[in-house]
Amino acid sequence: MKKRNVKTKDFIDGTFLVKQTFIGWLPVIFLVLILIILYITNRYNIEKTAKEIDKLETEIGYLQKKHSEQKGLYQKQTQMLELEKILAEKGIKVSKQEQKQIILIPENSNKKKEDKK
Repeated sequence: MKKRNVKTKDFIDGTFLVKQTFIGWLPVIFLVLILIILYITNRYNIEKTAKEIDKLETEIGYLQKKHSEQKGLYQKQTQMLELEKILAEKGIKVSKQEQKQIILIPENSNKKKEDKK
């Protein structure tokens, strides 16, 4: 096969575009262009997702630290001595006596037990 060189004149005036060899390559050129566009958009989306992941990892670290601080503060405030101090400031006294429990039994249940005997 004989190689055809594109002459400068043909390139400038655009006559090489209408020649049969160039028209045969058009589908391949369009396919390559589409693949390049897809590659660029995919690359952009990957970079965007990577930045978002980094941002979320930083936020997770911050929230974990904040959670541990809040958990420690909560445990400190719920200790009995701390509660007593807070209640004493508000004028509430904490009872030192042991709690007693009162259980009420309905009268009907006693009669049923006696009837069964």
